[in-house]
Amino acid sequence: MYRKCSAVVALIVLVSTLAGCGRSAAPAVVIATSTPSVSGTWMRVYGGEHDVTVGDAFLADDGSYYVVGTVYTQWEPEMQGDIYLLKLNSAGEVVWQRTYGGEGFDTGQSVAQTSEGELVIAGGTRSFSDGDMDGYLIRVDQEGNELWSRTYGGPLDEMVGAQQLSDGGYILGGNIVDPNDIVADPSAAGYGGFEGRSNICAFRVDEDGDEIWSRAFDGEDNIMAVGGVQTPDGGFIALASVIYFPDNGDDILIVKLDGDGDVEWSRTIEEGHTNAYDIIPTSDGNYLITGSYKALEGTGDQAVDFLFIKIDPDGNELWRSTFGDPHMIDYGVALAETADGGFVTVAEATADHYTWESTVQIVKINEDGEFVWEQFVPVSSHTMLRSVIQNPDGGFFVAGATYDGSGFSLLFVKTDSEGQVAEE
Repeated sequence: MYRKCSAVVALIVLVSTLAGCGRSAAPAVVIATSTPSVSGTWMRVYGGEHDVTVGDAFLADDGSYYVVGTVYTQWEPEMQGDIYLLKLNSAGEVVWQRTYGGEGFDTGQSVAQTSEGELVIAGGTRSFSDGDMDGYLIRVDQEGNELWSRTYGGPLDEMVGAQQLSDGGYILGGNIVDPNDIVADPSAAGYGGFEGRSNICAFRVDEDGDEIWSRAFDGEDNIMAVGGVQTPDGGFIALASVIYFPDNGDDILIVKLDGDGDVEWSRTIEEGHTNAYDIIPTSDGNYLITGSYKALEGTGDQAVDFLFIKIDPDGNELWRSTFGDPHMIDYGVALAETADGGFVTVAEATADHYTWESTVQIVKINEDGEFVWEQFVPVSSHTMLRSVIQNPDGGFFVAGATYDGSGFSLLFVKTDSEGQVAEE
């Protein structure tokens, strides 16, 4: 049984102009923010005249946060947008922002620190392609100044995230979409705005971003890659959902590639209606997956619950944990391992998908997948969360976006070690 706790955070509206640099001139950002409480917890909302969403975030050694995402400068008649990179200090205040891209649509999906202390951003670009979406890799210094950029792909649409390998190169994994395999409604569940059937793609590049090999997987199903992790042998584990929309019964797909991009093994989780959202390596040499589960015989969206699956390096299931509030849609969208060997996930808990109202839900499980605690941070709006990080003080940092009734703004939350935000 769940125990429910909540925290109320007051927002004070401020206005600030942020200096930005890069190849595109992004609009200044209007800031709405709360004052840090004595406990050191806070919530920040950053918005402006354009929609902004988060793709990824990480905690740097100096206690600052780097966040990458997309600022949407135009929706119609053709989507346009830029990649943005924010540096936040430990109090959640913006240190600087940078934007990257061209005249078309460019989107940021992941950010990571390189072994040299620089940053690498990955996503997709239409600005520097032949009209389709190509994979996009940008390397920047610690101040966000671009060092180089590369694009990857062919006549199909590609969008990627990146991780650096031990040899200094990068593995890029993501989605490849066939624009000739058109669906009637790209906004339908499971298509993520893509115009056609999707599948997994992967690229391996050297330390200068030059391509070594690429792989694109094909098949009859619509497969949405959602994440991946590099493996100690130089390979890569890709996580995806197999979408059967409008039919019920989606599956989770796990694929292991070796260092040359060849498939070593694949596993499919086929019980019930399941979707995948994140995968992380665990300190014991295994991997944890978070997703959603709904029994095929269940009725109503409220039957969708948390799903955790721990696998070994060969993809064999070690344990599975499923639980949730029967009156809520609640499932984890991002994972982090905690210092005590447990795990924390962040969810967008909502009563239904039609009110555009959700609550930030943070759930802790132990090393065996058993429920430990949950906390709720009410935002009274629709959210799209993408990252949860444990801070050195034991608290947690959550990054995502929130809908204010007219558009999306950035949402950042800093909690204590129990997932709580103190009342002001």
